[in-house]
Amino acid sequence: MSNKDITQKALLRVPDVFASLVNLLLFHNAPIISSNQIRYLDIPSHFVFDDSLHDLYRDVCAMILDKQGNPLFIVCFENQIWRDWTMPIRALGYGDTLYFWQRSQILHKSKAPFEIPLSRFIPCVIFVLHYGDDAWNAKSLDDLTRLEKTPFLKPFVSGYTMNLENIAWWSEEKIASIRSDFRIIADYCAQIRRSRKKDPDHPMYEPPKQWKIEHVEETLMTLAAFSNDRKLTEALYVYLEQFDLYERKKGGITMRSVIDYIEEEAYLKFEKKDKEYNRQLKEKDRQLEEKDQRLEEKDRQIDQMISRSVVSAQRLMAKQGLTAEQACDLLGYDEEFRAIVLPYLVS
Repeated sequence: MSNKDITQKALLRVPDVFASLVNLLLFHNAPIISSNQIRYLDIPSHFVFDDSLHDLYRDVCAMILDKQGNPLFIVCFENQIWRDWTMPIRALGYGDTLYFWQRSQILHKSKAPFEIPLSRFIPCVIFVLHYGDDAWNAKSLDDLTRLEKTPFLKPFVSGYTMNLENIAWWSEEKIASIRSDFRIIADYCAQIRRSRKKDPDHPMYEPPKQWKIEHVEETLMTLAAFSNDRKLTEALYVYLEQFDLYERKKGGITMRSVIDYIEEEAYLKFEKKDKEYNRQLKEKDRQLEEKDQRLEEKDRQIDQMISRSVVSAQRLMAKQGLTAEQACDLLGYDEEFRAIVLPYLVS
């Protein structure tokens, strides 16, 4: 199982988050199921591929107990970022696996990992949680097998339809009513979808200011796994490395405070880079100014030397009655320097 698979499941592995989704989807958000009624299951579905046996796990699966601690029903959540047209078959296979697992527990009088034996079959329900922008219409087995070509089989074939939830299309009211950190994930998906519709290249996310995050690490890990924004993902992991030092002293973390921190850090990094750039720019200006000063000093020295040479040649011409060329010869001026001095000499 890849690290990304694990992080996608992180938040749903928190019992109160799992219970909140069960209540939202099965009981119209009434607080029927509590976190202490959740018992997680890791049940592999075996299948053969390339002549070898492989394990296929549902994303997150849990048994729900009644108030007396007896097995009541099983719920599985399958996370999907992209649409998969074969998902009804996959979901059907997951359901089969759950019932085969129960059969094994009952026939062999095995005990579940949490020491609760099964004496009868209990119902199983699988929800596909789709986080993508595009609405995904729930497909049934009938849609895949095209029974319209064989209508006589319809009474004998089960038209299994998967339970699909398009998270990004949930209403603001529904998202706000969620009694767990999962509303952070749902709100992010919904905001990105709406924002991308207005500006496909620059979707914006404005986190609610009042929603405190109960399970910071699991929430941000899950958000990072689902986000296609590489910079946001990196920033969230950087935040996770140091969030203890940042917000816990302030009495609670909100998604707004996380984003503010990330933006503040980004600004500070920009400010630091900007200061360094300005320092380098000033240093270059200083070096150029020093170079100009050296050139000016050199030009001044050359002008003084030429002036003295012209005066020396002019005096020699006046004293000895020489021509300009004769004076330059007598003073030993080379051809290059002679060309500079001669225009200033008056015979």
